[in-house]
Amino acid sequence: MWPIIDAGRAALDLVWRPSGDWAVLNLRVEDVGRHTPLVGPYSRFGWNHPGPLLYWLLAIPYHLFGDKPEALLTAAATLNALTIAAMSLVAWRRGRLALVSCTMAATAVLLHAMGPAMIRNPWNPFTTLLPLVLIALLAWSVVEGDAWMWPPLLFVASYELQSHIGYLPILTMIAVAISLLAWRRNSFHSLLPSGRTQRRFILGISFVVLFGCWLPVVVDQVAGTGNLGALTHYFLSPGDSPAGLSSGLHVAADQLRFPAAPWLGRTELTGADGALLGSGVIGFLLPLLAMAGSAWIAWRTRSFAALRLQTIAVAASLGGVIATSRVIGPVFDWVVRWWWVLALLWWLSIAWSLWSSLMHVVQSRGVRRFALGLLAAIATIVTLMATRPVLDANASAEPPSPSTGIVLNGFLEPTLRALDGSGPLLVVTTGSVRGDYGDALRLQLERSGIEVVAEDDMVSHLGPERSLSSRKPAGILWIVSADEIRWFRTDPNMTYIAGWDPLSPSERAQFFVDELELEHQLMAAGRADLAQALTNGGGGVDTEALGLAGVDQELLIHVESLRRKGDPVAIFRSAWPSPRR
Repeated sequence: MWPIIDAGRAALDLVWRPSGDWAVLNLRVEDVGRHTPLVGPYSRFGWNHPGPLLYWLLAIPYHLFGDKPEALLTAAATLNALTIAAMSLVAWRRGRLALVSCTMAATAVLLHAMGPAMIRNPWNPFTTLLPLVLIALLAWSVVEGDAWMWPPLLFVASYELQSHIGYLPILTMIAVAISLLAWRRNSFHSLLPSGRTQRRFILGISFVVLFGCWLPVVVDQVAGTGNLGALTHYFLSPGDSPAGLSSGLHVAADQLRFPAAPWLGRTELTGADGALLGSGVIGFLLPLLAMAGSAWIAWRTRSFAALRLQTIAVAASLGGVIATSRVIGPVFDWVVRWWWVLALLWWLSIAWSLWSSLMHVVQSRGVRRFALGLLAAIATIVTLMATRPVLDANASAEPPSPSTGIVLNGFLEPTLRALDGSGPLLVVTTGSVRGDYGDALRLQLERSGIEVVAEDDMVSHLGPERSLSSRKPAGILWIVSADEIRWFRTDPNMTYIAGWDPLSPSERAQFFVDELELEHQLMAAGRADLAQALTNGGGGVDTEALGLAGVDQELLIHVESLRRKGDPVAIFRSAWPSPRR
């Protein structure tokens, strides 16, 4: 736990201007208690993940650590540290020191691969990683007759599913594994206490947990945005083709391999677009042989509890294949980061089966104690070796998307001063500037007491209380970049407020001259697309114009070297409604 706690502590010493997804996340966490969210993080497909538990849970440590953006990183670290504490407790109940040693050593190796930037990152693809390990351990504990684990299992599973709908196939397969294992033992009664009073008490608590977790989702569906219906309609409607089973298998083969696995620190194989390539299915050979061999040994030594953990790990991995195959668009590493955890569970279950089998074979108490001491010593060494680099890197680790903060700092303070006391503002980005800057500025405006209004297509991002139907804007705040700035400066309806430029005024003036000359050369060469990309901040000019007849290559290199320093950004204000709209 200490590397995570230390990473959260170090975050409080940073100066961070969240942008993009992190700015929206910060904004929605601050909404808890005033415009409390009833849905989860937004998706790029126009709907939100099912529920708000991520926001609600982050809000508690966020307010505790100072109500500032840096505290959001500390809040994420706090949740991860508590998750590891819960993992160790469940491991102790199931296997005492031996299982705690194996689980914590494996988790330390995972933390080494994640690094401080990821273990304190509040983004939902990352805050759902460690809870998946806890879910598997809790599911196994339930199967072993520990009925008191039902309420925490349902709570953590609800958090996982509400925060990231992509985990649905994995959680479904774990539920199937619980059912099959109970059926294999010829009784579903083994999942609950035999005593009527205890059974009713646990069922009552479990119902309260489920009711409390999912009530906001139902309320939103009935009297809010109807997000659950929109989400269901999206997945049931024909749309873009998913990655497919072949991609799912290739990614799984690459992630489960040993020892050259990404969760053990190996760099993942990606294509030119950054999507995971995976590996040949031959990569399954060792993982499958290890799983089958250890399962056979566990069966022969009657280590049935360990065998049931393997069953849950295999079921979760099958769910991971299904989840990966259903990904829409490129399979980027962060989209399927759950494979790091599934690989951990895969090899942890194998190690525990081998250990349990060894303990069944060894009869001498002295030999058992020696073996346990050796295991604990090895686990301690592995844990220290894996976590020490994380501790060393905590102080120097940067927050998410640090480059955006440099640009934001260039215009934020004068913008806030100029807008002090303003009414609700509709924030619009135009030109080459990314939407990240818009989200970053929205957060800073609201933190300064200036309400923002969302465009119709951004209600899922910022919540219905910021919609045009709920708030009437007093004006429009434009975030403009690249050559569009010149047109906005000549518009009498626009009031310039602040800006940032990586070039000095004289350098920018000369750049416009050189850019215009290069634009004319590209047009004459028949590449109107590159000429347009040159003026709107698009890419591909430096590569596609290389060696192009009629284009001055020295001029090309000069202009592109200046463009790589970043496009200028300017803030303008206009009345509502704006003539441009």
